[in-house]
Amino acid sequence: MRLSQIYCSQPNLFGPIRFNAGFNVVLGEIRVPENRDKDTHCLGKTTLARLLDFCLLKKRHKDFFLFKHQRQFADFTFFLEVEILSGDYLTIRRSVAENTRIAFKHHAEPLRNFARLPDTEWDHADVQLDRARQILDGSLDLRAVQPWDYRMPASYALRTQKDFNDVFQLDKFKGKHAQWKPYIAHILGFDTKLVRSSFDLAHQIESLKQGIAAVRTELLGVNTDLDTIEGLLTLRSEEAESLAGRIEAFDFRLADSQVNKELVDELDRQIADANQERYYLSTNRAKIVRALEEHAIVFDPKTASQLFEEAGQIFPGQVRKAFEDLIRFNLAITDERRGYLLVELKDLDANMFALEGRLEDLNRRRTEALVFLRDTDSIQKYRDLNRRLVTLRAEIERLTSQREAFLHLREKERERVQMEEQRVQVQQRLEDNIESEARAPESRYQAVRRYVNEFTREVLDRESLLSTRLNKEGNIEFAAEYLGASGKPNSEDQGKTYRQMLCAAFDLAVTRAMLDEPYIRFLYHDGLLEGLDNRKKLNLVSTIRRFASLGIQQIVTVIDSDLPMDETGARFTFRNDEVVLVLHDEDDSGRLFRMPGW
Repeated sequence: MRLSQIYCSQPNLFGPIRFNAGFNVVLGEIRVPENRDKDTHCLGKTTLARLLDFCLLKKRHKDFFLFKHQRQFADFTFFLEVEILSGDYLTIRRSVAENTRIAFKHHAEPLRNFARLPDTEWDHADVQLDRARQILDGSLDLRAVQPWDYRMPASYALRTQKDFNDVFQLDKFKGKHAQWKPYIAHILGFDTKLVRSSFDLAHQIESLKQGIAAVRTELLGVNTDLDTIEGLLTLRSEEAESLAGRIEAFDFRLADSQVNKELVDELDRQIADANQERYYLSTNRAKIVRALEEHAIVFDPKTASQLFEEAGQIFPGQVRKAFEDLIRFNLAITDERRGYLLVELKDLDANMFALEGRLEDLNRRRTEALVFLRDTDSIQKYRDLNRRLVTLRAEIERLTSQREAFLHLREKERERVQMEEQRVQVQQRLEDNIESEARAPESRYQAVRRYVNEFTREVLDRESLLSTRLNKEGNIEFAAEYLGASGKPNSEDQGKTYRQMLCAAFDLAVTRAMLDEPYIRFLYHDGLLEGLDNRKKLNLVSTIRRFASLGIQQIVTVIDSDLPMDETGARFTFRNDEVVLVLHDEDDSGRLFRMPGW
């Protein structure tokens, strides 16, 4: 993929820029003398990179210049023509007003102008942004960066001044190592799955640690262990169960004291009535028993006759007969009366037996009622039992919560240990992978290393080393450093200019190493010549031209005051075919957008 041209629907305000396949220069000329000492010139050389990013479907951001000043740009529609890997061309249309609705047009010939082409003749029109990104990714077919889409290499290809602070980490990726390190590992030829797995595990471990810390905070002040809590929970549960049973039994006979007083009075009345009835029955029974005893005939004529004989007297026979007749008469009467008395006695005994049972029940109920009335603390005891049960249940709930927290903590700790062990294994495999790629002479990693060093030697006459290792957190770490005479890294890469050279060296080295892969073929470096001395600037131009001859499209922005001088003191000039855009500060016509500054 290379850039072919960019134009817009307002050609009088933004003229077309046509790029060549090799070295492209965006030259800013400072024609107003008083502007030569200024650090910034606001001509648009950096803005061009942002505009290209917009056309490559960068997502909307309120601070992006087209949206921050939308009134000035509301009528602009931009067209970016790119050369794809097949050799054909693709034009991307995106307007400012409807920036989330994209159109695409495939064509075989370059430098076409589709500014007036109706929607019906576009291959895809009015496509929503996310879907448009998918279509563009498929059309560019940058399979070498999968599983990433084209946006990742495009981000590295469009380096502005803010992106020269770090060779590997762009400004947009500040603080988000997991977003860019796996990609850098991928383009250097390392096992990306291991890198991603290490980051994923690290993220999960950190989440577990936060969860563990939260549980430990929850258990703050709990000076015990899980086994003790289990034991306490068993004891308190049994106590609560027993107490609940007592309360339930207590509740069944619980009554208002006034009601129980009335009950006792009623029972006393019933008992008194029953005792009176028992007295009546007892009296009647005694009378019947006496009556039965009184009706017994104790005179025996035979005994009387013997007594008379012992006395020497004769007991008259007539008298004896009369007595016997009388006895027989009385016995007849007595037997009938006795039968009645015995029946009545039986009924009395039955009634007395029933009455005794009733009295026993009444006395038992009276005793129970009196027990409650005598126990003046019964209500208070009932309340105390309930309060104790509430306290126990709260303690059980607290212990249960603590037990769950301990179990959760144990589970999280075990999971953390397992993940840390798993991550150690991943790290060991990643270390082996780095070592293997570093030893393989034909590996992409070795090629990029070689090309980076080649670039810095040609431009700066300094050796440089690209290295990879695992840091103390176990994450992959990349470094690009200059080497001193002893072969050890020095601090030259900490200076802005030399660090900028390392960024360019890395971008060019990766692109060169991927020339045979479905990968991007263009790079945009803003202000690359700044800060170098004349000789190194000339070396840089020569080296860029050599890389361009390999098939790498390089776009460099430069202010004319940064151009090197030759031995005669004449300002260096680029070839005409290399300068694709000239900007100047004389008037608005020299700006990227030919309008007053915003």
